[in-house]
Amino acid sequence: MTLSPAQTLEDLRHASAAAWLWDGARGRIVWANAAGISAFDSQTVFDLIDRPFDLKEPGIERIAELTQSLQRGESENALLHFPSTGQAVPLDCRCTLHALADGRSGLLVVARGAHIKPSDLPDQVFVAAFSQLPMAAAFLSDTGHITDANALASDLFAADTLASLLENEDRAVKLLARLKNSALVSSVEPIKGRIGSREVRLTLKRMGSLEKPFAMIMLDDITERRAAEREMAGIADPAKPSLAATDAQNFESLARTLKAAITHDDVQTKIEPRKPVVPEPNPSDIPFIISNALEQTGAAIAIVQDSIGAFVSKKTANLLGFADAPALMKNGSFWTQLLQLKNSNSSTKLKGGDGHELEFHIEKSSIPWVGGPAQQFVLHLIPGQAKVETAIEASVPPLPVVIATTQNDNSFTLTPADEELKSILDIASDGIITLDVDGKIMSFSAGAEAIFGYRTAEVLEKPLEDLLSAESRTSLRDYLSGLEQRGLASVFNDGREVTATVKQGGLVPLFLTIGRLQSPKSKAVFCAVVRDITTWKRTEKELREAKDTAEEASRQKSDFLARISHELRTPLNAIMGFSEVMRLQQFGEIKNEKYRGYVNDIHNSGGYLLALINDLLDLSKIEAGKMELNFTAVSIADVTDHATRLLQEVATRGRVLVRKSFPETLPRVVADLRAMRQVMINLLSNAIKFTDPGGQVIISAAVAKTGEMTLRIKDTGIGMNSEQQREALEPFRRVETAGRLTQGTGLGLPLTRALVEANRAKFDLSSEPGQGTLIEIIFPTTRVLAE
Repeated sequence: MTLSPAQTLEDLRHASAAAWLWDGARGRIVWANAAGISAFDSQTVFDLIDRPFDLKEPGIERIAELTQSLQRGESENALLHFPSTGQAVPLDCRCTLHALADGRSGLLVVARGAHIKPSDLPDQVFVAAFSQLPMAAAFLSDTGHITDANALASDLFAADTLASLLENEDRAVKLLARLKNSALVSSVEPIKGRIGSREVRLTLKRMGSLEKPFAMIMLDDITERRAAEREMAGIADPAKPSLAATDAQNFESLARTLKAAITHDDVQTKIEPRKPVVPEPNPSDIPFIISNALEQTGAAIAIVQDSIGAFVSKKTANLLGFADAPALMKNGSFWTQLLQLKNSNSSTKLKGGDGHELEFHIEKSSIPWVGGPAQQFVLHLIPGQAKVETAIEASVPPLPVVIATTQNDNSFTLTPADEELKSILDIASDGIITLDVDGKIMSFSAGAEAIFGYRTAEVLEKPLEDLLSAESRTSLRDYLSGLEQRGLASVFNDGREVTATVKQGGLVPLFLTIGRLQSPKSKAVFCAVVRDITTWKRTEKELREAKDTAEEASRQKSDFLARISHELRTPLNAIMGFSEVMRLQQFGEIKNEKYRGYVNDIHNSGGYLLALINDLLDLSKIEAGKMELNFTAVSIADVTDHATRLLQEVATRGRVLVRKSFPETLPRVVADLRAMRQVMINLLSNAIKFTDPGGQVIISAAVAKTGEMTLRIKDTGIGMNSEQQREALEPFRRVETAGRLTQGTGLGLPLTRALVEANRAKFDLSSEPGQGTLIEIIFPTTRVLAE
């Protein structure tokens, strides 16, 4: 290939021949096109820029020699051999001088030999790779015809053109027009699929200069995800009828059915009650934690949902004489009898497993259940009836409960079997109290006596609510009422915070937990555990006060800084204004050289002080949460261009090359424009400041597959160790480097990180001494705007 003098790096960027721009004096690559990156077995241009080469390598020596010997406008063919890259034979290249950013001469090297491009791969290899793609993909011609599709795409749709796939020719034409103007196009579209209408994200990638196929199209089925997103956002799904419309249709259908049943003359239709559907027992239908918890209550429970038997406890099967709960689940007459009960409390006879009838008192109530509301039936066998004792019931011993019996002299005694248990309970610091069905105290542990200040004899047979404050009594009644139903409310309870009125006077905060006792032979129905949480409340109050104090101190600091900055800016503006007039000698020449130096020092010091005040005020506002941010759609490329223009002169004086690398379709992000400009200026200024002459600063951005956008600022400067990195991120700490004296406020990186985090992004710093520094700003998916 012959290089014409008019050709530029931009001309070579998409060329098929490999091309590199070398800094011959340093033996480094400073630029490469896609083919050049691939030829050196790299993925990005940054891999090549960071790669060190041996200055004694044949290719490097030849590049250094040509950089010195060639003249402007001259070109020369050369064989360049780079054994370190694994190349077996030298590359035949055309070499021409090309100016570097700092004005020195570099060598532009363009390979003359043929190179393998992706389209040159063997057909069978290409087809195999295409068929194994983990997503639906197809090839598209420039006329919109689908020329080939992999297996996943064939399973998703059967269309042969983009227009038939979208069922909208206008949309297809617009997408193809967009694709001809941009290398990558993405859009969410409804398509006609093999399993009905689907919502997919179409990604169309133009395939360079190839005409057949013109582009690759990838399809990501997002139907379910979009439906879930609409539901969470409260947006009606257009594919589903509205709830109001569905209710109206159901009501009209029901009215027609009833009218037909009432006016039918030929057939006398009698509406029979719906019979329960008795399913085969399937323990996996009910979560084990629920079934086990209901069994632990020790009550005879049966649950019906939508006229279908849903659960029956072992206790119920025992009372009716069935072998086990599954056997009772299959008994249809049992469920029929339960469904015929109309009242919430009633007595009825149920047929047992041996055919005999037993009379029960049954409590009926509504409870929450898996999949929706259900009816709960609690069975109490009326005393005096014979029932079948099963092995299960006989094997469950009653729980020992402390039962106090009162005497005429107001003292109480315990049975000998309970003495040891009471001694154990008295050791606990928590108060343990047993209650009867009306909430009256039946026993009082030593811990309860210490908390409330009452002796046991003083509180026996008195309601527990008498020991609580007025506002806590309603909470206790509701608590006990929920436990009496023996449903899920009695199983999953997390206690209550109440306030006790103690004998000594005053109020004590308590945490109260009540559980229902399982022993049918005990007069005590509930067991309450109370814990004094005074210390916790005090700690909570102290933490809240400390938080309020810290916030108040932060507010006072921010107010002080705001006032003092205003007061300082007024005389500082005068100092800078007058010193600028004197520095420019607008009213006459300053002949004394020392005076001219003093004026420059005054002006520079004023600028430094003003920058410090501004940074300090911004940092204080961010810490106090008072930074006013105006979130808009911000173009990172525009922000970078703005900062580069401002600092180009500084970079030129420091002989530092500033480069940018952004994809053509870089999306915008949700951020504050002013803050992002300040972030970019701070980072670019730091990178230029700490990079030696001849070095580079590279700004790039990329969007990950997960949707996150990463902005990178990398320099080839002096770098920092881990200790210096920590110091650089602390306010008012300046990193001291041997041999370098750099002025600064010590607020650059701390303020930059604070601004990045205020824009809901992540700030990441990595660096090594002598290898440069890399700053990454990662915008989450929620802050990156779609095309």
